[in-house]
Amino acid sequence: MGMLNVFKPRAGPSNDSTPSSKEKHHFKIVQLIRDIPPEKRAVVIGRAGTEVPGRWRLIPVSSVKGYFGPRELHRILEGIVEHLKANPPNVPIVIACPEYLAIYNGFESFIKFLHIVRDYAILTGGRVYLVTDPMAWDLKQMSLLRRLET
Repeated sequence: MGMLNVFKPRAGPSNDSTPSSKEKHHFKIVQLIRDIPPEKRAVVIGRAGTEVPGRWRLIPVSSVKGYFGPRELHRILEGIVEHLKANPPNVPIVIACPEYLAIYNGFESFIKFLHIVRDYAILTGGRVYLVTDPMAWDLKQMSLLRRLET
């Protein structure tokens, strides 16, 4: 039943004044969390201790027991997909520790993860923000990350 729901027509655009109605994107790269357009709420996948605005929720990623581990991309992905299916387009996903995830998983696995996340954002009408410094990546890696925005 789950896969068939993907093929059902979705409701038309809402009259809601979220940033997505002004700027159509499903995946956007920003340098800092404060560069994200104003959002009432968001779910942030980030390192333990990452500061987030008031009503935003931090899902900490840490190698410390009890948190999502940095090598658990499959678990992080499951949580993101569940969230996108339940909340689009009201509550975006913010991935605030991409370098950390890439170090633990390798860039190739990390970029595959991001492609899947972006695909789910497109399918559900959701939004994903990737918070990163372009200087943290080599030119080829940054080029591959930028392609996700198109």
